[in-house]
Amino acid sequence: MSYPVDLQLHSTASDGTDTPAALAALCAARGVRVIALTDHDGVLGIDEALATGRAHGVQVIPALEFSTRSEPARDLLDINILALGIRHRDPTLLATLERVHASRLEQKIRQIERLQTYGVDIEVDAVLARAQGVPGRVHIAQEALARNPQRFTSVADVFAQFLAPDAPNSTYVARTFSLSVEDAIAVTHAAGGVAVLAHPGAYPRVRDIDGVVARLAASGLDGIEVRYPYAHNRGHFGAPAQEVAALVAHFHTLAVQHDLLITGGSDYHGQAKPGITPGMAGLTWSEWETLAARCGWAMQVTESASYQQTADEIY
Repeated sequence: MSYPVDLQLHSTASDGTDTPAALAALCAARGVRVIALTDHDGVLGIDEALATGRAHGVQVIPALEFSTRSEPARDLLDINILALGIRHRDPTLLATLERVHASRLEQKIRQIERLQTYGVDIEVDAVLARAQGVPGRVHIAQEALARNPQRFTSVADVFAQFLAPDAPNSTYVARTFSLSVEDAIAVTHAAGGVAVLAHPGAYPRVRDIDGVVARLAASGLDGIEVRYPYAHNRGHFGAPAQEVAALVAHFHTLAVQHDLLITGGSDYHGQAKPGITPGMAGLTWSEWETLAARCGWAMQVTESASYQQTADEIY
């Protein structure tokens, strides 16, 4: 099934392989009518996606995906928060993202330097050029694979050997500045958005995700990304359909229990995550109407027709 609403997509403005414009056009071609561009810790692609979306009759929800500080003592490990419906030009948000970017850049440079100590042929400038901005681990892995085909079989192999936090020769480096989960929720709210726990079933290091959801709900979390292609992502690679359906049903029940918004998305990254297509996971039109009504979002497009509207009119 292909869904008409996909609220987690990534572009070249972070670690995807499609430009924001190409991504919006692809979604239009695939019949996806509403999308959220959720690049990691950044909003640089949103204006481009909005312009192309208007031209193709696709409603683009300004958004981003916050990475947060891992706190093992609180069972908060690798948690990501989707900030949906934000004012993406909000000065306070942009100032926060500048601090995040500076810390992220420093961290990735130090990781590259650690890789070099293991004899991996890789250069900082080459990774930065590949990323065309602030690099992520996937850019490091892609460059390492390209330069060291005799040492690595795939991007996943680079992660398994060096880039994953639990890799045998992990090059993990803590950031000098990072947001707590509660910080990410607060920054989202301050920018007029809703804070959603991304892919709750894809945190293999978390011991009790139900407990985490309960605590975050009490701390202002607005929603859960219920529908998600778990069989293509960490923790559940290759899972059968019935296992994925059980995960989706579980988190739907949890969302209802805590009166949280229900969202869904494909986590599309283009060629960086093979096998995932826009609309593979997301919301039905009825579910989208319910979400938009609860969030107070204007409906820019309908299931059968569209009209143009500026971002300022939507939010």
